[in-house]
Amino acid sequence: MTLDIYTLFVCELYVLGFLSIILVFAWVGAQYDRVLGFTTLALTLTLTAVFLSSLRSAGFVFLPIAVGNVVMMLAYGNLLNAFRAFCNKLLGFSWLAAALLWAILCAFPQFYASQPKRVLVICLLCIIYTGALIRLLWQSRDALQVTFWPAQMLLWIHLLFHVARIFLDDAIATPVRGAIAGSSFSVYVILESILFVIGLTFTILAMVNERTQIAHKRASLHDPLTSVWNRRALFEQADRLVVRNTRNPQPLVYTAVLFDLDHFKGINDRYGHLQGDRVLIDFCQVVQALLPAEAHFARLGGEEFAAILPGNSEDAERVCERIRLATQLSQPNDVCYTVSIGYATANHRDHTFPILLGLADEALYRAKASGRNRVERYFVQLQPVQEAALS
Repeated sequence: MTLDIYTLFVCELYVLGFLSIILVFAWVGAQYDRVLGFTTLALTLTLTAVFLSSLRSAGFVFLPIAVGNVVMMLAYGNLLNAFRAFCNKLLGFSWLAAALLWAILCAFPQFYASQPKRVLVICLLCIIYTGALIRLLWQSRDALQVTFWPAQMLLWIHLLFHVARIFLDDAIATPVRGAIAGSSFSVYVILESILFVIGLTFTILAMVNERTQIAHKRASLHDPLTSVWNRRALFEQADRLVVRNTRNPQPLVYTAVLFDLDHFKGINDRYGHLQGDRVLIDFCQVVQALLPAEAHFARLGGEEFAAILPGNSEDAERVCERIRLATQLSQPNDVCYTVSIGYATANHRDHTFPILLGLADEALYRAKASGRNRVERYFVQLQPVQEAALS
């Protein structure tokens, strides 16, 4: 089957125009997201470049060769800006390099009049820019759990196509009727560009959507003031711990810890709520610096915090005592404060985290009743503890 270059060209214009409109609405709907903004600009510039290339059939030469390809390189540059914005990197001026290089080369007649040289340079520039996109995407792989590999595959196919074009495109103009009037390989160039633009547009939309979902999930699991986990995140982690415990032939020994800042209301009343917030942030920094890497720490609300610690009661006591002493020595803005700590250790499968937290709360109550600024434990015996016994 012979592919008609004119039909493909009209399809490319239609696809570029339609996708540009979609991205404009997506950009506005995403509160003017920079990634979508640069992608929209890249598609619009690509549409302009493809239209300028059509002027060859009307006898124009300078606009398709010089201006059209400069605009196309600007489109690649804005695609690079979109990926840099996604990675939260500075834009710089590298996005202008290819367009400036093409404009300079067109000033030399040996290059301007040679289609093989133009094809070679355009392929090399596309390879360089696509390689830069692949590198940026690789740097942001931790932020993309679903769309990373589809995006990588799409970019690698685009890069390898231009590598193949260097060897397969004879760069000899054909008399075949068509808007572009390029070589016989132009049919495949247009077809690949259509598929690439469609795939890249929806891939970027998916990447932005995934990033937004991850940001929303992160916000739902973290305390907005201290940036530590909240109650929901801690209990989700406890559930995962229970699942791992059921798969392990040996019971998992871990400890639930409750922290309560002593006389915190007095700090707010005496120094103001702003200083109270600084105390909360300072305490979180103290705890996170002293907890083992496998531990999980969260703010339950107000001045109350909780943690899950691996290990037995003796390990937990050493960690809690270090936290208590470090808190007592820490004086943010010359404000002294202390913490009362209660903990309970489980070494039986029936010791669920909510039950263990209730026992730690009893130990915390004893710590506060005994004068505060102290550590108390509630060690669970080996026999199963029934939840009804706690009520």
